[in-house]
Amino acid sequence: MKGEKKLLIVAILLLLITVSFGTYAIYKSSATGTGTVTAATWNVTVNTANIATTNTFTLGDIDWGSSSVSKVAGKIAPGDEGTINIVIHNGSEVDIDYAISLSEVNTGNTRITVAPVTTGADTGTIAYGGEDVTVQLKVKWEAVDSDSANNEDVTFAGTEITIPVTVTATQRPGV
Repeated sequence: MKGEKKLLIVAILLLLITVSFGTYAIYKSSATGTGTVTAATWNVTVNTANIATTNTFTLGDIDWGSSSVSKVAGKIAPGDEGTINIVIHNGSEVDIDYAISLSEVNTGNTRITVAPVTTGADTGTIAYGGEDVTVQLKVKWEAVDSDSANNEDVTFAGTEITIPVTVTATQRPGV
């Protein structure tokens, strides 16, 4: 009986060893791959200037219309009102948000103002491949007939006016 127990133990051990080796794979493989991606282009122009590379643009001439108070081209007088166009083009491969900020025209004359012709036009979105956006700004010198306004206007005559405009384009996050 002792011999049968030994034989039984050996048989069980052999069975366990066989089953253990049978659960391990004989084949083994691995692979490594690579992929590439190219960054999307960033190209936003304002009035034909690529602001991504130059950080500046030129506003262009003010259109005074046919009823300009000043009779000399490029000049403004009390009562004049004109428009300037800002054309924003999205040449990027992403959607963009734009924002136009207008600093106060720092001339010392409080009646000269610059503002978007259309309320809310100073911000928006241009889709990839979308059409250019034109934002019109109104430049106005309010004519007021009072002693203080007249003195201010006369003192201001001949002064060059700078119109500070900043256009900021930002990649529109995926929404």
